[in-house]
Amino acid sequence: MTQIQFSHANGFPGSSYNYLFSLLPDYPINYVEKMGHGDYPLDNDLKNYAAELIADIEKNHKEAVVGMGHSAGAIVTLIAASLRPDLFKHVILLDPVLFSKRKRYALKLAKKLGFIDKITPAARAKKRRTYFKDRPAAKLYFSNKALFKKFHPRCFDDYIEYGLVDTDQGVELNISPEVEADIFRNVLLDAPKSLRQVKGTVIYGANSDLFETSDRKWWQRKFPNMALISFEGGHLFPFEDPEGTANLLNKVLKDQCC
Repeated sequence: MTQIQFSHANGFPGSSYNYLFSLLPDYPINYVEKMGHGDYPLDNDLKNYAAELIADIEKNHKEAVVGMGHSAGAIVTLIAASLRPDLFKHVILLDPVLFSKRKRYALKLAKKLGFIDKITPAARAKKRRTYFKDRPAAKLYFSNKALFKKFHPRCFDDYIEYGLVDTDQGVELNISPEVEADIFRNVLLDAPKSLRQVKGTVIYGANSDLFETSDRKWWQRKFPNMALISFEGGHLFPFEDPEGTANLLNKVLKDQCC
C-alpha cells in the first residue's frame, strides 16, 4: 500500500490539512505536526528540516513513501528526496517555494544587505498576533484576514482547531511566530544538481504569487524529471479548494505511484 509522508506549509501545522487528508482515504498519511519545534531547529538552513523529515520517515515507514509537501514543506520534501532517494518512490510538490535564478539573486542580495524581512513576509510574521481569549475570538479575528478569505469552511475550522493550542490564559498560535519568520527569511537560495535529479510532480497554483511564469519556465528547464501541472487557484489552493486538490492528487497518485 502506498503511504504518504506530508510536510506542511510555513505557519500551518500538519493537522490543518485534515480535511484534505480525509479526501485521500486510500492512502495512509503521516506527518510531523510542527517542523522545527523539537530536536531539529531551523538554524538558517532548511536541510535541518529535511533531516527531521528523513528521521520521521525512518521511524514510521518500512517501505519507500510518496513525499508530499506544500510551499516550504514541498522544498523540505525535495531536499530530503535528493539526500535519501531510497526513502521516496515519488514526490508531489504543491506550489513549492523555490524561485527562478533572478528572484533568488535578489533575495540573496537582500539577505546580505540586511533587509530580507522587508521583501518577505518575515516582518509580518514577527508581529503576528499570538494570543486570544478563546477559539471563537480567534475565529472572528482570522475570518477578517485576507489570507483566510478564500479558505474552504472545513479547512478554516481545522486551522482554528489545530493552528491554536490551549493555555491557562486562553489560546495561542501553535506555530511559533519566531520560527515562522525565520523560515521566511531562509527560503532556499541555491538549487544544486542533486535537487534536479528528483523524480516527481509539481502542482502549482495558476494564480500563485509565489510560483509565477518565470518560476514555471525555470522549473521546466532545470527539472527534467518533474511533471508540472497547473491548478486553478493561488498559493494556498489546498486549503481553498480541497476537493479539487484531492481529485487531482488521487489521479497523480494512481498514475504515478500505484
